[in-house]
Amino acid sequence: MKKLLAVAALLPTLASASSLLDSTVNVHYHFVDGPQTLNTLDKVVVGAGAELSCPGGADLCNVLTSPTQSLDFSANAIRYDYGGVGTNFLDVQHSRFQFTSLYDDASVITGVQLSTNISGLDASRISFGGHQLQVDMHGLQVGADAYFQLNLVTAPVPEPTSAALLLGGLALLTARRRR
Repeated sequence: MKKLLAVAALLPTLASASSLLDSTVNVHYHFVDGPQTLNTLDKVVVGAGAELSCPGGADLCNVLTSPTQSLDFSANAIRYDYGGVGTNFLDVQHSRFQFTSLYDDASVITGVQLSTNISGLDASRISFGGHQLQVDMHGLQVGADAYFQLNLVTAPVPEPTSAALLLGGLALLTARRRR
């Protein structure tokens, strides 16, 4: 019984560490201003350095036209940097970053820690679940050299095989104990 409990306690640590590195992430940007509706989609492979930089060839750069902007993904974080004199999303109806295909089926996002110098951008503007995350920029004033960084907290999803083995072992112990 003690051995089985020790193995059960170790199962969560046996799951591989979550990381975005070398994965493909979908970056969407949704923008609605009067009759103009723009939806972008860029698929990026996470590696060293910024994955998206504007100006540049990314679909996102067709909407985000201010001087310089970039998105950089690391193992467990997303960072947006804005360089320029400032802009605002005050008069637009909708403005949102959406990141999908974050992590694989072995991990899910359970929390997000925000650091930013953008006034008004707080946790209430961030939504997440499973493998996706959204940042609502509507109504915000973005000053010169603005940024936000989202540090992602993940949890392993129990593998069906491991869970089945654990439950089977517990059932055998229970049956043995009843004898």
